[in-house]
Amino acid sequence: VPVFTPDAEFTSGKGLGAADAPVTLEVWTDFQCSVCGVWANGSEPFLYEKYIKEGKLRIEHKFFAFLGEESFTSAVGAVCADKQEKFWAYHSLLYANQDGVNEGAYSAPRLRILAAAAGLDLTAWESCIADPAIRTEVEAESAAARAAGVTGTPALKIGDWMQAGIPAEADLYKRIDDALKP
Repeated sequence: VPVFTPDAEFTSGKGLGAADAPVTLEVWTDFQCSVCGVWANGSEPFLYEKYIKEGKLRIEHKFFAFLGEESFTSAVGAVCADKQEKFWAYHSLLYANQDGVNEGAYSAPRLRILAAAAGLDLTAWESCIADPAIRTEVEAESAAARAAGVTGTPALKIGDWMQAGIPAEADLYKRIDDALKP
């Protein structure tokens, strides 16, 4: 799987695209979710080329870690990658290296290898992932997702519209195009 690498000028935190883009697409994912992998490796790169680079769309990534312990540990690692401004590098590597659910794909040694591949300062990253407050942050974001009505991943939201799963490309483009209309 090729690794999606957005240009740094289009990334900020867990967001992809200009902060003032006219349309925001909220996306809840679980790093272990195979359909989320399809989203991250397929849909996001297309949206990046079609809308994000044009300044029309911003994707706000949110965690809904619900498939098990490796969902939490991978998300904790992503929060810590974000603290080093490398969320998207780490995010993309995780999705390019999915391998089953709770079967060791995101074990501590594998996550460390992916963190190194993402260019993280491993000493700072390891100190960060050991902080229980980071896990609490991921748990709170997942609980907020449930409260917002997220029942599966990926879950997409633009304005009042929300859907679990990946919509047909034409439907998703129409939702974005309609939201772009004055």
